[in-house]
Amino acid sequence: MKIDFSKWKTFLFTEVFIIKKGFYNKKPEESGNGTIPFLGATDKNNGVTAYYTKDEIDSSSKTGSLPNDTIDKKIFSGKSVCVTNNGSVGYAYYQETEFTCSHDVNLLYRKDGEFNYFTGLFVASIIMKDRYRWGYGRKWRPERMVKSKINLPATNEGKPDWDWMERFMKSLKHKPIKTGNNKKLSDVNASTWKEFYLHKLFNTSMGNGIDAIATTNDNPKFNYVSRDSNGNGVVGFVDEVEGQKPFPAGAMSLALGGSFLGSCFIQKEPFYTAQNVGILQEKEPLSVHTKLFISTLIRNECKIKYQAFGRELNSHFRKDFTLKLPVLMNGNDYVIDSEKKYSKLGFIPDWKWMEDYIKSLPYGDRIDG
Repeated sequence: MKIDFSKWKTFLFTEVFIIKKGFYNKKPEESGNGTIPFLGATDKNNGVTAYYTKDEIDSSSKTGSLPNDTIDKKIFSGKSVCVTNNGSVGYAYYQETEFTCSHDVNLLYRKDGEFNYFTGLFVASIIMKDRYRWGYGRKWRPERMVKSKINLPATNEGKPDWDWMERFMKSLKHKPIKTGNNKKLSDVNASTWKEFYLHKLFNTSMGNGIDAIATTNDNPKFNYVSRDSNGNGVVGFVDEVEGQKPFPAGAMSLALGGSFLGSCFIQKEPFYTAQNVGILQEKEPLSVHTKLFISTLIRNECKIKYQAFGRELNSHFRKDFTLKLPVLMNGNDYVIDSEKKYSKLGFIPDWKWMEDYIKSLPYGDRIDG
């Protein structure tokens, strides 16, 4: 099915949804025997962080101390779209069955009926597209959500077109991806790899640093990349920003700080960036496979040498950030570049080896580029 956005309409959340607050300020103790999902401010596992029994929920107060509330205030009915309002803000999940949750979750129920699996997933996906507007410093508490807006397909009468949403979701098809790379990989011998400064391999620069609140999406043209570990770092699709030049497709984004420090992605389309995002642009043509190899090593280096909210990348990625790479060899001897383009010792990265290695991995043969 094709999407005709001319038939979509902007609604206030309060026009479409009943918005409820979550409950717990303090997560209850768990026995490990529960079956009722507990939702928290997470970006994983459909929002579920634990499971509880009814007795555990009944005996646990909101803050861990008296007074205690009745269980009907703690367990919520299913067929709800649940949205994180703190921590990993703006993640949305459809919950089919009853659940309990922290106060870091807002609960949405349809005003004119009930969500089903398909309409719930559709709305959750739309909400996630606006996730870039929110963050730890700009929480999406219910007081803000009641003023928020959402774009949805609409009927000729101007109501949300739930039937269209369901049909659209049912029309999506997924076929398992197949790979021809079934051979067992040989162990990688990294003993001959050499260290390179990142700024010697790429042109390194800061991103646009555009705040999400300063973006609009009336006539979107460019991806908006933030410090995120999902969706290739893309958290929105925004209008052209006056006075800002988008970075070209093929450039790499690098999260310089925050919870997902070191997240490094090749961007497939022209893009703007949020605050605290670095840009890596190749100094010579490199294949997608080679850049995937390097982006993976960058992430691994960041896990070892850098720390979110402590030793972040801002002052390092353009100066002293290093990583080890395979280098060109002539038999057992290193090939040395007399101009020392890539390193002070004249070592040359073996771009072709990196490319071939990625291509040899399972599903590496399915990567375009």
